[in-house]
This record gives sequence, structure tokens and C-alpha cells, in this order.
Amino acid sequence: MNRREALARGFGALAALGAPRPGTAVPLAAAPDAAAGAAQPARVPKRYLRTVVDEALLRRHLLPASAWRPYPQADDRTAWAQVPADVAAALIARADAWLGTEWPQLSASLFLEFAENGNRTHYEQRYFDRRSRLAGLVLAECVQGQGRYLHAIADGAWSVCEETFWGLPAHSGMQKRGAGLPDAAEPVIDLFAAETGVTLAYVHYLVGTQLRAVSPLLPLRIAAEVQRRLLDPGWQRDDFKWMGLEDRKEPLNNWTSWIASSWLEANLLLEPDPERRIGATLKICGCLDRFLEDYSDDGACEEGPSYWTMSAGPYLDCLMALDSALAGAVRLTSDPFVRRMGHYVLDVHVAGDWFVNYGDAHAQVHHSPALLHRFGRATGDAGLAAFGAFRAGARGITLSDQGRLARDLADVMEVARMRSTPGRDALPRAAWYPALGLMTARAKDGSALGFFLAAQAASNARSHGHHDSGSFIVFHDGLPVFVDPGVEAYTAKTFGKDRYTIWTMQSAFHNLPLVDGQMERGRDAHDRASRVRVDDDTAHTGMTMELATAFGPEAGIRTWTRAVALDRGAGTISLRETFALTRPAPVTLVFMTPRRPEPAQDGMLALPVAGGRTVNLRFDAGVLRADVERIDLADPGLRREWGEALYRIRLASTQPLAAGDLAVALAA
Repeated sequence: MNRREALARGFGALAALGAPRPGTAVPLAAAPDAAAGAAQPARVPKRYLRTVVDEALLRRHLLPASAWRPYPQADDRTAWAQVPADVAAALIARADAWLGTEWPQLSASLFLEFAENGNRTHYEQRYFDRRSRLAGLVLAECVQGQGRYLHAIADGAWSVCEETFWGLPAHSGMQKRGAGLPDAAEPVIDLFAAETGVTLAYVHYLVGTQLRAVSPLLPLRIAAEVQRRLLDPGWQRDDFKWMGLEDRKEPLNNWTSWIASSWLEANLLLEPDPERRIGATLKICGCLDRFLEDYSDDGACEEGPSYWTMSAGPYLDCLMALDSALAGAVRLTSDPFVRRMGHYVLDVHVAGDWFVNYGDAHAQVHHSPALLHRFGRATGDAGLAAFGAFRAGARGITLSDQGRLARDLADVMEVARMRSTPGRDALPRAAWYPALGLMTARAKDGSALGFFLAAQAASNARSHGHHDSGSFIVFHDGLPVFVDPGVEAYTAKTFGKDRYTIWTMQSAFHNLPLVDGQMERGRDAHDRASRVRVDDDTAHTGMTMELATAFGPEAGIRTWTRAVALDRGAGTISLRETFALTRPAPVTLVFMTPRRPEPAQDGMLALPVAGGRTVNLRFDAGVLRADVERIDLADPGLRREWGEALYRIRLASTQPLAAGDLAVALAA
């Protein structure tokens, strides 16, 4: 999340500002509404595709579908023999386990569960299992080349072609008839209708010749269904919100880049009309430009590091597909802003599988190592490519469990390159993304030891956002201490009118204050921390902000200045809350932790971490009293990340306050 090339080297020299003298505070950068005097980083402009890709360029250089070879087809045995033997063996073993088994059935009753009780998972598990099997069987056929999987591929492709609706039940409300059983007469393009379309397009491209031997009608049926359900509605309609062509009431999010990447590759592979193939490519580039307009100006993914995979990731997929289909006439992946979009994921890495999460993003993220490597290689970011190679050392190749054949294909073909790259972990000293208002800092560059601090001051109304502006997280020796809970499994409530009745999305369950019981709100982009400033020197990195603007008037806050900082010399995290209220009111500071707090002495709670060590939370017992609430976790995703429970520490004022200056410290 940083605009500076200095951050690409871990912020070591702060080159964009000049090297600081030891002990001299240097502002990393300022948010758009920061206090006067804070330095602004040099801006890297966004390069919009339609400024480069126009009709004349496409007419001169766009390869016809018959000549575009994004990957080797299954009958190119020399190329597929280059896939590392262990990867090929794993693909074959996985596919062998599916042979002779029944394909999952998708019933009307399962589809209706979302409309009837809000459950998404029962239908989606079978839906994605179908696609994962199909993608896996195709890859196994490509690496083995013996025809053993062709009938199973035919069964899978036929089953998917026979589905009434390629989208998810949760997205059936896009149809004019609304949520419920889908109307087969109105194909709509959601994330997974598009993903299904490009998966079948690659089935057709990779093994279409072999499927003709099973039945000449199979490739024809595949092409016809992709045309009817993806290529035709994409070309004919402008009213899908994710396109950004008509209704611009809400900023675009990862839907646009994700769908555009699927639509673009399917269009380049299967659109039979050369004129429409060019026209659709231009239209897709226009949609991507609308996506880029709304992307954070500092290159950060406002939806978080787990969404980066399907936000910045498919944007890169689009650029790589265009570079390939234009036969090298342009190099869209060389754009410096796209490099920043990729580099963000390094700056939000904490340690191991832990990343800086906020909103609906998960704290433990298993990015595809091959995607990280490919993004770094394509954009010239050696650190990102090395991080992909480093992650592959621990995880190997990670194939999608949702049947994303286009992405899995790219990953398989990247492995040999990735294994020739020396791996290096991403543990940058500090980073600052002013547009999103996200700061990260660690005790020592290149090490997970000691404290890690991240704070964010993003809008409470952002895509996939929670009411959490001004919250922070803390890790010690690579383990979580104060955390953002994240998100439970999606249901109908998650994106409905009752979204902010879900506890994980409320500020009362983030590391934020409560004033007279009032929480933050998120009606529009103005509901966020303001006057944000980040300062950095050899010993300290910290963020100061005004929190009053994240609350409504009912909270009665005149001003609330929060300052949170990492002190490298002392090995502590400090938090200072300075405030004035319109009336005396009870004030509570909330801290969310997976560590079971134990009273150690007056004014101190001990949080056990690892190896018998503790991190101690210190506060003034004369002003604040501590209360600990255990929150048992029922959601499987939350339990995987945090264990059986989270604990909410509440440091409550011993009496109503009209003003205050509260200091809290965290020490190992």
C-alpha cells in the first residue's frame, strides 16, 4: 500500500524523502485530509487501458482466435512434459480419485435454501466441487495425455452445460424475477457465471480436439453455452452494476476485474465474429478503466489482502491476456501503478500465513505462490516474485478449490519459472498507504521478532467494509495479540439491510472506543477517522488521527485524538486517547484478543503468547477498570483462525468523563 519505490525495499532509506537523521521524526506521508505540514508522496498516475488499447491497435495487432495460443494445448506433448514431475503426479493422483465417482447433484431444494433461510454453503459446496473436478480432470489430461480422463471430462462439461443457472443462488436477485429459482430465459453475469464461462472456454481450447472423438457435439455445445450465457449478455447489456457503465451510485469492487478477466479470455478464445470480438475487447477495457478509477489511489486493495487475489490478481490476468493476444505490440503489465497494486501484498504481510486484515478479509491468507511470482515477474517487482518463490517452498502449488481453470492453468505453467527464483520472505520495516489510511510497522526490518503494529483509517462505507476506522492490530514474534475478528461465513444477512447487526462488523468488537455505549457508523465515505498523520524515525513509527468523524452526533464527541505507536527502542506499543465530550459519559476502550487475559496486578493484564511468555497490557487502574468477556466462536472460519474463543477486554472509565487523556501500553 505505498506509492514510494522506497517501500519496495522495505522502507529502509525513505529515499523519497531523503535519509533521516537518527532521532528525527519524518512523516511517511499524509492522508488527503492530513494536518498541514505532512509530506505528500510522489504520485504514480493510473494508466487507463483505453488510452492505449483502441480500435486501430486491435485491428492491426489482435491475433485471431485460431492463432492465439495463451497456453499449450493438450496435444502439445513437448510443452506439457516441461511441467515438473511432482506437480504432474499430484494432478494425476487427484484426478484418479474422482474417476468412477458420481458428479454432485444440484437440486432445486438446495438452490432455494438461500431464499428460504439464507444458507449459501450447502449449494455452493456442490457447485464448486463440480467445477473443481472438471478443472482438475482437464489438467490431468493435459499432463498425462493418454485420454484416460476424456469421458469424465465429457460428463463434467455436459453437467455444467445442463445447469439452468451458472451463477450462485445468492446472486439470483440480479434477474428481473428476483431471488428464488432462476429464470433460464434471462442469463445474467455474476462472478461465477463468468468464471464458469471461461472454465468451459479453456476446456474447449485445451481438449476440444480430443472431446470431438468422444462426440463432435461436445465442443459445439460448450461453445454455444458460453456464447449464450456469457458472451451474448456481456455484449448486449450495459446495465450490470459491475460494468460501471450506467449505475455509478456505488464504487466498483473486485467484481469488475474478476468478471472482466473471465469475459475477456472467453471472448478472445471463443467469440466467432471478428468484429464483435474487437468490440467486446474494447468494452471490457472500458469496464476495467471504471474499476481502476475507483481503485485506491495509492495502489492498495481496500477490500483487504485475501480479496487482493481476486481484485488486483484478475486485473493483472487481463493485462497479461491482452499483452499475449496483441503479440507483444504493447506491454501493459509494465505500468508502474500496476506494480504498486501487486507490491501492496508484501506490505501487509505480518509473518507466515498472517496478513493485515480489515473488513471482510481473513487474517490467515494462502495466496497462490505462483500468482505472487507471476505478478512480480510481469511487473518487474523482484521482491514480489521472490516472496512467491518463498511461499512455494512451504506450500508448493496451491490449486483453487472452486474450479478456476484459467487461474490454475496459469499457476501450473508458472511452477518451473518460480522454482528457479531464489525465495525471500516479505517482512518490510514500515509502510504507509495514505489514500486508504493504512500504516504498518515492525520492530526490525526483515524479522518477525518483536512487535508488529498496523492501523487503518479507511472509510466505514467502503466495499466489504466494517465499522472499524481507526482500529489497529498487534502481533508479537509473529503471533496475534490484538486482532480484527474478520468475518463469519456469508449468509443472506451479510450483504443485506441487516449487515451491521452482525457482531464482527460492529466497532464494539474492534480495537476502538465506545462512548456512552455508542459505536461508529458508516453511512457514507465521510464516516472515517480524519486528520490522519503517520510519522517515522529510527526508534518510532506511529499514527495520529481524529476519531470523532467516525461517530455520529449521538455519541457526543467534540474531539477524540487517538495516537498509536511502536517504540522500537523500548520494545513497546503505546496508545493515547485525548478527548473532549459534549457531556460527561462513560468511556470504554475495547481490545479484541485470542489470548486469554489474566490479571497480573493492579493496572495490568497478562496475555500469554508462546513458550510461557506473556505480553502485558498496562493502564491506570485509578481511571480505568478492566473487564474481560469470553466470546465463544461457532463459525468454522473464525475457529480456524482464532481457536474456540475470542476475548473482549473492556477498559471502562470508573466514572463518567467530560474529557480525558488516557494512556495504555503494551510490553513484552
